[in-house]
Amino acid sequence: MEHSSPQRRRSFKIKTRFGAARQWRSRKNPPCDACRRRKTACIIETSPPCRFCRSKGQACKSTDRDVSGLLLRQRRVTPADFEPDKEIDVDVTDSPTVDTSHLSVPSLLSPVIEQVHSVLATPLTASISSPPGGSRSTSVPVSQASSSTGTYILTSNSISEDVPTVDTLEDNYNRTAHSMGLAAEQDTDLLASFRSYITNEKDGLSSDVIQATPGGLEVGSFPVHFNLLVDEFQPADDRAKLRISETIEAMVAPHALSLIRLFFKHVHPVYCVVSKARFLKAYSENRQKVPASLRGAVYGLGSMFWQHDPDVKGNLEFDLHDLFEAAHASLQREFHAPNLWGMQACLLLLYERAADNATIETPRTWVFSSHIVACAQMVGLHRDSTTWHLVQGEKKLRRKLWWATYMTDIWSSICHGNPPLVYPGSFTTSPPEIDDLAFDEDVPADIQDMVDVSSRTFDISTSARFLEMVKLSQILHELIHSYFLDISYQKTVSEPQVREANLLGVRRELKTWSSMVPNCVTMAYTVDTNISRNNAPLNLAYYAVQALLFRALMSPARMSAKSDPNSSLCRYFDQAVAEFRNFTLFMDKITRACLHAFWGGHARSQLTLCGNFLIYLFLLAPSPGQVHVAFELLGKFHESLQRLREWADDDASLALLRPVALRIDSFFLHAARIMRNGMGGAISV
Repeated sequence: MEHSSPQRRRSFKIKTRFGAARQWRSRKNPPCDACRRRKTACIIETSPPCRFCRSKGQACKSTDRDVSGLLLRQRRVTPADFEPDKEIDVDVTDSPTVDTSHLSVPSLLSPVIEQVHSVLATPLTASISSPPGGSRSTSVPVSQASSSTGTYILTSNSISEDVPTVDTLEDNYNRTAHSMGLAAEQDTDLLASFRSYITNEKDGLSSDVIQATPGGLEVGSFPVHFNLLVDEFQPADDRAKLRISETIEAMVAPHALSLIRLFFKHVHPVYCVVSKARFLKAYSENRQKVPASLRGAVYGLGSMFWQHDPDVKGNLEFDLHDLFEAAHASLQREFHAPNLWGMQACLLLLYERAADNATIETPRTWVFSSHIVACAQMVGLHRDSTTWHLVQGEKKLRRKLWWATYMTDIWSSICHGNPPLVYPGSFTTSPPEIDDLAFDEDVPADIQDMVDVSSRTFDISTSARFLEMVKLSQILHELIHSYFLDISYQKTVSEPQVREANLLGVRRELKTWSSMVPNCVTMAYTVDTNISRNNAPLNLAYYAVQALLFRALMSPARMSAKSDPNSSLCRYFDQAVAEFRNFTLFMDKITRACLHAFWGGHARSQLTLCGNFLIYLFLLAPSPGQVHVAFELLGKFHESLQRLREWADDDASLALLRPVALRIDSFFLHAARIMRNGMGGAISV
């Protein structure tokens, strides 16, 4: 039987290419150097970095030498391999030029890193280590370095070894980072020790756990992790968002740019929650990079000043209610993947124009505020990011947005007297500083034509307004938690001296705040400068806190207390009258232009609080002389309201004044009878 000679083994050629998508059991494409050294799975979803390198904020690379060595080690070498006609061809394709087109929006870089990154922008560069004795690193174009190494630079601006490696939670393409609290699905200390990710049925990545900070037991801090989820939504939701976006743009055309200019001229100086330069840069490149909810909110709030701004011409044809409803509809779908863009949209949509027939604040304000708090917690704004591995700009924006959420929660809660959702133990984010608010306020020269001249550079009064409102909100928060919660009231009512001492401490804080506010947030500054820098909302908020403070100090406000000279009502009555005499002077300073400026969404309830407190003083005045003084204050306030209502020729100003005006008008309808017959009948307060 003839035995056939063994066939010559075919030579084979293995083509490997680092940089393509790689699943965890892939043998075709080599892993990166880091994963090879660690002997762990190297998963690349679409393009480097791999999951491990991205989580650590390091360069993801694979050298040719290691690739060929790995291929030789994977195959057992036999003597036949060294026959002259035997060959092993290892062909490693050149690493492609890094594609950064997936960066959907301008990254949140600090100014220093931004300057370095701009130098390395074209062509994209890789860091190549120098031999000992030479310079530490040198930058060469990736296209030139690809023959020796395939290096992929993280989107989080890992530029070179000379620049600190940073990461981002916001600018990950097609990914959304969700905060994992201490009670999340997995223990945070365990996550710090083991890599964790979730793959789907097709071995594709569904969720990755990334670490923001490792923490440290020696300093009493814990590791902080985020779930980095792939943005995969129902096709119906994607189609709906696209349809809503097109609808919004069709509504505002051809006035979109004018509305943006009006927003940053009138709204942003009073309520600076939008990352201005980042928004304008993304919008100028492709407006679709900005979510439809945020675009709709900016368009809508800007349109409220169309009537009174001399720089715009023509008429707006769209219905403002329809525009805001479209923005809300888009936001509901964006809640599947909350991010910092969505947070800015939430904070603005709360201030949509109220109905001009409203008598009390709509409950929707409080309900929507709960959405804002929940959204902020989902993206981890309530956790202090000072030590996190993030770019400085992202830290600053996160801090600003959290404190905007904090203010929204406390001021929305008092619209109906509900307990705030945010409490002292629910957050660790440090208070903002002036540098946090100054970040991203200077508009680059190439897009300055998108905004008014007054909006192109950082304005100190804009930041001061925000900072002072934060301080005032903290005082209000302390007041609410110490007295205006059911449990707090029950605990302190039996200890009036302790309660009064605590309230007097709050009053000292309020006096300190009033005496320390900078001139640029006073009413005199509003009159002397551009009226769009409206300080009236901040000053009105101060008097609203005063009203609540005196209500707590003068409690219990019962008729029997009027005849007791030692009661809290009698002891603090004259001080309350003196304070609210200043309030009537404040109302006299409101000009026509000030009335038509931006007031925010909480001014209605604050004005109602102050108006009702004047009625409170009149009804509980202990002596005839004090009754006369209280009635005089009410009369002055009534005159101011009548003057302002004559100037109110738009829906926004009418909505601001109507609730308190109805209460004061109702009071004066019955005031004569009350003064004649006492408290024998009902009165609207």
